[in-house]
Amino acid sequence: MMTSDRPFCLSRRAFGRGMAAACLLPGLARAQGAAPARVTLIELFTSQGCSSCPAADALMLKLASEPNVLPLTFATEIWDYLGWKDTLAKPAFTRRHKAYAAGIANKRVYTPQAIVNGRAHCVGSDLSALTRLQRYPGNSAELASVTLTKADAGWKATIARAGSLPARVILMPVSLRQSVEIRRGENMGKTITYANVVRDLVDLGPAPTGNATVAIAPEMLARVEADAFALVVQAGSLEAPGEVLGAAFSASAQS
Repeated sequence: MMTSDRPFCLSRRAFGRGMAAACLLPGLARAQGAAPARVTLIELFTSQGCSSCPAADALMLKLASEPNVLPLTFATEIWDYLGWKDTLAKPAFTRRHKAYAAGIANKRVYTPQAIVNGRAHCVGSDLSALTRLQRYPGNSAELASVTLTKADAGWKATIARAGSLPARVILMPVSLRQSVEIRRGENMGKTITYANVVRDLVDLGPAPTGNATVAIAPEMLARVEADAFALVVQAGSLEAPGEVLGAAFSASAQS
């Protein structure tokens, strides 16, 4: 059951519908017939304590190889009280989950919950819904171009933006793959592999209008043992995230 003030885990029937949709469509970007002009950021909020989440976790593994699609996995704490504490979750991720729910989901907090480009939500295992939400054009006047290049000491991000909407530049250190053996709870006995697991959220400051460069130092990533990272330009703030205006991904965090 879905309520406005309590989290819920999808029923097995809804879980099956999401899997059926995933089987009908071979890939998010390919389902549209052409790669989109911008990167589609999919933030999956998942939990090791939710029996409906493994299908969404597996879908993110597949989408990680799609062109112009950036799936990121956020482990949330909302089911920790059921007997298994999520080993990848952090309070900042749970706060982000709830902030999205307050802003675009009528306070509905559930797992697996996918947020597409910061604008809309759907069940994380429902590939047809993800594809549909990818088509939404968003605020084209505010979109930003983000390009990453290797520098002598770390990386340089070049951001080009014409809009004036208040936005932040957010660094998300990522672990490309994490496998977890779950010993209690609804997924007891399973070993689940997660793709692009976010390990931290770092606010690098306001996104300026026009052209700007941002330096990313290796130590920003080493302290959380990341082997990749995403750089996201997003309207709003960490506490109240809005539309994703631009994003880029580096599959290597090695200096």
